[in-house]
Amino acid sequence: MSPDAARNELVRPDPLDALIGESAAASRIRDFARRAARVDAPVLLTGESGTGKGLLARAIHALSRRRRAPFVAVNCAGVPDSLLESEFFGHSRGAFTGAHQARRGLLEQAHGGTFLLDEIGELSTAAQAKLLTALEDGEVRRLGAERAIRTDARIIAATNVHLPRAVRQNRFRADLYHRLVVLAFDLPPLRLRGDDVDRFLRHFVTLHARRHDRGVRGFEPAAYARLRHHPWPGNVRQLAHTVEAAVLACDASRIALEHLPFMLLDDDPSPPADPPAGTRRSRRYTFYGSADDERRRIDEALRRCRGNRTHAAAELGMSRNTLRAKLREFRDGRESTPRERSSNEESDASGPQP
Repeated sequence: MSPDAARNELVRPDPLDALIGESAAASRIRDFARRAARVDAPVLLTGESGTGKGLLARAIHALSRRRRAPFVAVNCAGVPDSLLESEFFGHSRGAFTGAHQARRGLLEQAHGGTFLLDEIGELSTAAQAKLLTALEDGEVRRLGAERAIRTDARIIAATNVHLPRAVRQNRFRADLYHRLVVLAFDLPPLRLRGDDVDRFLRHFVTLHARRHDRGVRGFEPAAYARLRHHPWPGNVRQLAHTVEAAVLACDASRIALEHLPFMLLDDDPSPPADPPAGTRRSRRYTFYGSADDERRRIDEALRRCRGNRTHAAAELGMSRNTLRAKLREFRDGRESTPRERSSNEESDASGPQP
């Protein structure tokens, strides 16, 4: 190894830093990554969608002796049977109409490195048979070629399908399953990772605020409690996208309930507080679209509620103070009508407080 390469190795970031969490489950994930990286056997990663199987696969590759070679990933669900041989094994020039030049397949591209077969449970049994042959032989034959090419790629497969059940139902080949299950790990869902949710929330609010150049630094207590106790059926992926949406909706330094996507709040398992009498609140407010779109939604709510701010705010899912602030912003370009003023004054004087 050259001196420059040695220096680069010393400053190389720890791949395990990407595996966030301090829970016992997070420790088991990191322990498995280290153990799998020390050997060269096939790996099977299972678990619910969004638990980080792809991230774990990349960490295993980055810790292994193959880290300087390519990491090639394919989503098996997106490869139709008619294109599988060309995608996985490549083709020669003239092998079929439109094949104007030779192309290396994904297995050949991953030579010396790691080949991630994501969502392998979605492959048809015919495609599974072709893949198994290539893995067993350690070589591929490009479509239209006369000779096979040796390949040396470490195989990592990932799926949210229960493969033993799929084998029993003849939806997954038993021989391919046994070929892959040499090293296996089932990633836990986020709801079983305890305080790791806190760390993910802090990580993603910082990440997305920096990425989108927003001045968001944290959460209001009510929003934080709602996020902290949500069951997260979509796991880390869902949490990351939810925090990103909230960061984009937030025009303050802290994310409040009104900035959270209404889909998340509608799914909240806790019983909602009773709305003020006479209101029709069906969801929590979230900003989307342009400022003109938001103004139109608020105007329509005020018309439906005959100018009553308290009732309109409850229908929109926001507090009356938030609605009042937004109306002040809108008035920069338009004065309230006399009817609106009298209705708003009546609401402020006698309406219930949401």
